[in-house]
Amino acid sequence: MPLEPPSSPSNHRDSGIDSGIDSGLDSGIDSDIDISELEPTAATSPPVQYQYGRAQYGRAQYGRALLGLGVFVLLSSAILLITQHIKPANSMAGMDGHDMSGMSHDDMMRVDGAFNPVPVTVEVVQPGNFEAGVSYTGSIMPYQEAVVYPRVTGQLTNYSVYPGDRVEAQQVLAELIANERSTELAEAQAETETMTTSLQVSQVEIDEQVQEITRLQTELDYLKLQQSRFATLTAEGATSQNELDVVATEVAAKAAAVRGSKAKLTRLQAQVTREQARVNQAQAQVNTAAVMQGYTTLQAPISGIVQSRMVDPGVVVQPGMGVLKIGDYSRVRLQANVAQQDAANIQVGTPIRAKVPGAIETSLEGSVTSIFPQTNNDTRTVVVEAIIDNPQERLLSGQYLEMTLLTGRQRNALSVPQSAVVTHRGESAVWVMVGSTAERRTVETGMVSGDRMAITRGLSPGDQVITSGHSRLAPDVQVVVVDDAGAPVPVLGESRQGNVDVAIVEPDSGQNFQSGGADLVLEVRDLDTQKPLPVEDVTVDVTMPMPNMAPMTTMVQLTPAGQPGRFQVKTHFGMVGEWQIKVAVNDPDYKGQALITVSVE
Repeated sequence: MPLEPPSSPSNHRDSGIDSGIDSGLDSGIDSDIDISELEPTAATSPPVQYQYGRAQYGRAQYGRALLGLGVFVLLSSAILLITQHIKPANSMAGMDGHDMSGMSHDDMMRVDGAFNPVPVTVEVVQPGNFEAGVSYTGSIMPYQEAVVYPRVTGQLTNYSVYPGDRVEAQQVLAELIANERSTELAEAQAETETMTTSLQVSQVEIDEQVQEITRLQTELDYLKLQQSRFATLTAEGATSQNELDVVATEVAAKAAAVRGSKAKLTRLQAQVTREQARVNQAQAQVNTAAVMQGYTTLQAPISGIVQSRMVDPGVVVQPGMGVLKIGDYSRVRLQANVAQQDAANIQVGTPIRAKVPGAIETSLEGSVTSIFPQTNNDTRTVVVEAIIDNPQERLLSGQYLEMTLLTGRQRNALSVPQSAVVTHRGESAVWVMVGSTAERRTVETGMVSGDRMAITRGLSPGDQVITSGHSRLAPDVQVVVVDDAGAPVPVLGESRQGNVDVAIVEPDSGQNFQSGGADLVLEVRDLDTQKPLPVEDVTVDVTMPMPNMAPMTTMVQLTPAGQPGRFQVKTHFGMVGEWQIKVAVNDPDYKGQALITVSVE
């Protein structure tokens, strides 16, 4: 029915809107009034119609707001409920929604490893000779080294040798132009000749004087005989005393002449002695000048190779100025600076092994020949030296080398990289890959050599020791073998535990496996002799590791193959990829496990 418009807008707000909202709320609908039924009034109809329309719109908007508020409350409650039961990954929640904040490291790694195999690198332990030692860097020195120095001043000439040339001992290397040395030699020779001539003259005079003395002595002897006869005759009165006195006077004069000649001879002999000394001195000067003249020729002091040429031809050199350096490389000295704590375990005769990176492929072997009796005050190191032969002279002075001094040896020892050894509860341990899981084993360590360590107890030959990836390991955690780059290793492999070995004998190990049904023949062997073992209690499981889930298993039918230690295995490779064949031997005399990984195409 038609509605009467209110008399004023205020009346409409007081009654029309309120009654319309109440009516709409009571009836559950917005409005069923046809606006066209309103009777317009000249002045008030447009405002009334406009006001009524706003009332109808506000009532609908209010209902929708209530509905939105209800939905918001419902969603907020749901979100709050979910956040109370589900925690993010960084809150240590487990894969199944369990809180891991109270778990140990092993427990957490075990949960994670059950779903995500831990990538690791492994090394198969094999017995071998283990040599413990300490390694140091060092350098090579020639066995002998000599520098050619000039002894006189001169200008280099005939100087043609060059570094790398081989020279022999006493070989002429260069000449020195030293004219003053030639002059000194000539002067000394001339002086010697003069002195020699004077000496010869004096010697002649001595000879003449000796002859004169002989003549005078003969005359004196004759006069003395005459005097004796005249004395007899005078005594007998045959001659006069005057004649006797004359003869006596002649005897005295002749005796004086003899004495004078002898004195002169003595003087001449002394003169000859002096002149002989002068001649000797002059000859010494000649010899000295000749030696100095010889120093103008430079010769090689040792046989070897010219290492360096210190001056060029034409240069005037002086005594003490090096000209050439020569090294004897028939043998070389390997020297290394060893820490004093390691030097205490080294003695003359200690074996050494050295490598020269980039120069010689094979290692050099020898023994310590000298330990220098002095410690460097700055580095606290001792120089240790080993002299070895260098037949092809490929080792050169100054080359860098890596020297290992062997302080102990052990035969048939098991060793692992030092990075594989961890500490667990105060004891040394290693992680071993058994099947596709990790197992921690307590071990006893022995000698250390470089980056490797001997294991004296706790490992067996064939064990696959995990060398990297320890931080995420726990007992029984699933692992996957990767290479150094982190890529999975898709190769045929096997691991063993115990005193048995297991091998696939049919088909051939080099043959690829195809997906689908497969017939295999396994052979159980003695680990040491590799002979088949007559075992009976054997179980075989065939599985395929699956990422983020449990391994895929397949059916296995195991029957004896008719020969000792051989078993026929019928199985089914349902997918392409890496499959694992786990063999367990539980005989009374032989026990062990083997895991063989095969690639299926």
